[in-house]
This record gives sequence, structure tokens and C-alpha cells, in this order.
Amino acid sequence: MKNLKIETFIGRQYYSNFPEVITKAIPITNPLAVEKAQKILEENEGDYLSGFVYLIFNDEIIFCEKQLTECLLDTWSTLSYVLESRYDGSCHRIVFLDNGKYFDTVIESTGRYYRIQLDSSQEFLLPKEEFLNELKKEFFKFVEFCKNKKLQFSEESSYLGLLETYDELIQNE
Repeated sequence: MKNLKIETFIGRQYYSNFPEVITKAIPITNPLAVEKAQKILEENEGDYLSGFVYLIFNDEIIFCEKQLTECLLDTWSTLSYVLESRYDGSCHRIVFLDNGKYFDTVIESTGRYYRIQLDSSQEFLLPKEEFLNELKKEFFKFVEFCKNKKLQFSEESSYLGLLETYDELIQNE
């Protein structure tokens, strides 16, 4: 049985100017995700792709639509940092852009675990090897979704940095 799962969803829960207009977020594995991503990028001039990363461990939801981010690129950049060779295990912030409630979310390596401090009252310990394997797998899926579907990001977005991390991890396999 798989205890840990990470999945990326594209979309918004609501539009800030019209909170009554609910849109359903969909996983990047859904064929409609490409069209939704292109539309969001178009609306944001290629700078931002909204959505959320879903993380569940032992039936406990850690990340979900509550951690909606206006920029999945930034969220994945900060999550994937723990995969990079320069990461030293210290406390590192996870960015959920424009989601003030989770501004102080951090991750750090603590022995055989990663500790995620979601907010002042919620902390989770994830087994290091299982978390790293699932994180890397889903990071690759997200970057390949962006690359293979030829999503158009602006030069100002963090897309190029994400590609560099992806290329570094591929070379180190």
C-alpha cells in the first residue's frame, strides 16, 4: 500500500473579483488540464499558473486546495529545492503565492524524516526516502507537462529556473 501521494492540480477555486464564480481544479493528468493551463497563462500574460499541490500521507491531507497558489512554478521551485545537491537540510520556505495563511510554511530535513511546518499549529513528519521518491516523480511529471504541452511562459516567470533544476536532476540520475 502506498502511504504517500503527491499530485498537481491546475486551476483556481474562485476568481478574486467574483468569489461566487467557482472553477474546478483538475489534475495535470486530465486531458482538459492543458486547455485550462493555457487559458490561465493567457489571462496572466504567461507569468502565473494557478493551482495547488496535493500531498497526502497515511490518509492525512497535508496540502490541498487550501494551499492554492497563484504560481505553481514558485511552489514547485521551492518544493524541488530539497532535491537539489545544494540543499543542506536546513529550514526552507515553501511558497504558496498570494495565500497569506500559509506564508510561513517550511520544510526541513530532520534525520530520517522531512518535517513540514504548515502553520503555527500543524506539523507533519514524512519518511525521507518515500517523500523524496514521490516528490521527484511528481516534479518530473509537472515539468514534463509544461514542456510537452508547450505551455507559453513569459521570460519573467520562474519557468527557466524550474527547467534548470529538472535538467540537473536528470543528469544526476
